[in-house]
Amino acid sequence: MDKERIYARNFEVPSGGGVGTARAIAHAYSVFATGGKELGLREETLRQLMAPPVSPVQGFRDGALKVETRFSLGFTKPDPKNPFGHPGSFGHPGFGGSFGFADPQAEIGYGYVLNRQGTYFDDPRDLALRKAMYRSIGETDLYHK
Repeated sequence: MDKERIYARNFEVPSGGGVGTARAIAHAYSVFATGGKELGLREETLRQLMAPPVSPVQGFRDGALKVETRFSLGFTKPDPKNPFGHPGSFGHPGFGGSFGFADPQAEIGYGYVLNRQGTYFDDPRDLALRKAMYRSIGETDLYHK
């Protein structure tokens, strides 16, 4: 470790700070997307993760991110302004433009990371990759952006 530098990944951040490759993130989400047996998930747990989010009293606007974001059980859910996957999908953006999600309907786990920090919530390269991925399995109507 370089003692002259402070690495953000060395800080303890509750509910954050996960570091992984795109392959590792996709694999983790693929476990959710294919029923969660490796994690011992019950069907009821998966059903709740796939359920539509319940609107908070103040609405879906996130106070920290300053954007409208639908969260449910710690995961981001797709919505018209941030479409990803089928309606039962769930995932989470990462720092600087990374993104990962599970799409149980398509049985897909997805992970996207950048080799340098980006500034987009919906990085154009990520969006193009997601569109291509769904086209490759015959899904063409998921993205209208």
